[in-house]
Amino acid sequence: MNTPLSRHVLVASLLATAALQAHADTVTDWNLRANALLADSQLGTPPAIRAMAIVQTAVHQAIDGLPPRVATTKPAVDAAVAVAHRTTLTQLLPGQRAGIDAAVQAALSVIPEGPAKAAGMAVRELAAS
Repeated sequence: MNTPLSRHVLVASLLATAALQAHADTVTDWNLRANALLADSQLGTPPAIRAMAIVQTAVHQAIDGLPPRVATTKPAVDAAVAVAHRTTLTQLLPGQRAGIDAAVQAALSVIPEGPAKAAGMAVRELAAS
Protein backbone atom coordinates (compact mmCIF):
# COMPACT_ATOMS: atom_id res chain seq x y z
CA MET A 1 0.00 0.00 0.00
CA ASN A 2 2.57 2.52 -1.16
CA THR A 3 0.30 4.72 -3.26
CA PRO A 4 0.49 8.51 -3.33
CA LEU A 5 -2.95 8.68 -1.68
CA SER A 6 -1.86 6.49 1.21
CA ARG A 7 1.31 8.48 1.76
CA HIS A 8 -0.47 11.83 1.64
CA VAL A 9 -3.22 10.70 3.98
CA LEU A 10 -0.69 9.21 6.38
CA VAL A 11 1.37 12.40 6.39
CA ALA A 12 -1.76 14.50 6.95
CA SER A 13 -2.78 12.18 9.78
CA LEU A 14 0.56 12.46 11.49
CA LEU A 15 0.67 16.23 11.16
CA ALA A 16 -2.89 16.63 12.40
CA THR A 17 -2.30 14.56 15.51
CA ALA A 18 0.92 16.28 16.49
CA ALA A 19 -1.05 18.99 18.30
CA LEU A 20 -3.46 16.67 20.08
CA GLN A 21 -2.85 16.17 23.76
CA ALA A 22 -4.55 12.83 24.18
CA HIS A 23 -3.58 9.23 24.61
CA ALA A 24 -1.36 8.88 21.57
CA ASP A 25 -2.01 5.18 21.13
CA THR A 26 -5.76 5.67 20.75
CA VAL A 27 -5.45 8.56 18.32
CA THR A 28 -2.74 6.80 16.32
CA ASP A 29 -4.70 3.55 16.14
CA TRP A 30 -7.76 5.40 14.88
CA ASN A 31 -5.69 7.36 12.37
CA LEU A 32 -4.49 4.09 10.90
CA ARG A 33 -8.07 2.79 10.69
CA ALA A 34 -9.29 6.02 9.10
CA ASN A 35 -6.38 5.98 6.67
CA ALA A 36 -7.24 2.43 5.59
CA LEU A 37 -10.92 3.32 5.12
CA LEU A 38 -10.03 6.40 3.08
CA ALA A 39 -7.59 4.44 0.93
CA ASP A 40 -10.26 1.79 0.29
CA SER A 41 -12.76 4.48 -0.72
CA GLN A 42 -10.39 5.75 -3.46
CA LEU A 43 -11.43 9.37 -2.93
CA GLY A 44 -8.28 10.83 -4.38
CA THR A 45 -5.62 12.78 -2.56
CA PRO A 46 -7.18 16.25 -2.02
CA PRO A 47 -10.56 14.91 -0.80
CA ALA A 48 -8.85 12.33 1.43
CA ILE A 49 -6.64 14.96 3.04
CA ARG A 50 -9.68 17.15 3.61
CA ALA A 51 -11.54 14.20 5.13
CA MET A 52 -8.67 13.50 7.54
CA ALA A 53 -8.60 17.16 8.54
CA ILE A 54 -12.33 17.00 9.30
CA VAL A 55 -11.86 13.79 11.29
CA GLN A 56 -8.97 15.22 13.30
CA THR A 57 -10.91 18.39 14.05
CA ALA A 58 -13.78 16.27 15.34
CA VAL A 59 -11.41 14.20 17.49
CA HIS A 60 -9.83 17.33 18.95
CA GLN A 61 -13.24 18.84 19.70
CA ALA A 62 -14.43 15.61 21.29
CA ILE A 63 -11.41 15.37 23.59
CA ASP A 64 -11.53 19.08 24.36
CA GLY A 65 -15.23 18.80 25.19
CA LEU A 66 -14.81 16.13 27.86
CA PRO A 67 -15.96 17.17 31.33
CA PRO A 68 -12.97 18.08 33.54
CA ARG A 69 -13.68 15.24 35.98
CA VAL A 70 -13.05 12.59 33.30
CA ALA A 71 -10.95 14.45 30.72
CA THR A 72 -7.72 12.72 31.70
CA THR A 73 -9.11 9.20 32.04
CA LYS A 74 -8.27 6.69 29.33
CA PRO A 75 -11.83 5.27 29.01
CA ALA A 76 -13.28 8.74 28.40
CA VAL A 77 -10.68 9.67 25.80
CA ASP A 78 -10.88 6.28 24.06
CA ALA A 79 -14.67 6.47 23.83
CA ALA A 80 -14.66 10.08 22.64
CA VAL A 81 -12.11 9.31 19.93
CA ALA A 82 -14.03 6.24 18.72
CA VAL A 83 -17.36 8.04 18.58
CA ALA A 84 -15.82 11.09 16.89
CA HIS A 85 -14.44 8.83 14.17
CA ARG A 86 -17.78 7.07 13.74
CA THR A 87 -19.69 10.33 13.54
CA THR A 88 -17.44 11.97 10.97
CA LEU A 89 -16.42 8.96 8.89
CA THR A 90 -19.98 7.71 8.41
CA GLN A 91 -20.91 11.13 7.04
CA LEU A 92 -17.84 11.35 4.83
CA LEU A 93 -17.77 7.71 3.70
CA PRO A 94 -21.35 6.38 3.76
CA GLY A 95 -20.32 3.39 1.65
CA GLN A 96 -17.91 2.29 4.39
CA ARG A 97 -20.49 2.39 7.20
CA ALA A 98 -20.35 -1.34 7.96
CA GLY A 99 -16.57 -1.27 8.40
CA ILE A 100 -16.71 1.90 10.45
CA ASP A 101 -19.42 0.55 12.75
CA ALA A 102 -17.53 -2.72 13.22
CA ALA A 103 -14.32 -0.89 14.15
CA VAL A 104 -16.14 1.36 16.62
CA GLN A 105 -18.00 -1.52 18.25
CA ALA A 106 -14.75 -3.46 18.61
CA ALA A 107 -13.06 -0.43 20.19
CA LEU A 108 -15.94 0.34 22.54
CA SER A 109 -16.30 -3.29 23.63
CA VAL A 110 -12.87 -3.26 25.31
CA ILE A 111 -13.49 -0.01 27.21
CA PRO A 112 -14.80 -0.73 30.71
CA GLU A 113 -18.34 0.43 31.38
CA GLY A 114 -18.67 3.38 33.69
CA PRO A 115 -19.14 7.11 33.90
CA ALA A 116 -15.91 7.89 32.04
CA LYS A 117 -16.92 5.78 29.02
CA ALA A 118 -20.42 7.25 29.05
CA ALA A 119 -19.03 10.79 29.20
CA GLY A 120 -16.66 10.08 26.33
CA MET A 121 -19.46 8.71 24.17
CA ALA A 122 -21.90 11.49 25.06
CA VAL A 123 -19.58 14.41 24.35
CA ARG A 124 -19.17 13.55 20.68
CA GLU A 125 -22.81 12.59 20.21
CA LEU A 126 -23.79 15.97 21.64
CA ALA A 127 -21.29 17.81 19.44
CA ALA A 128 -22.54 15.97 16.36
CA SER A 129 -26.17 16.93 16.90
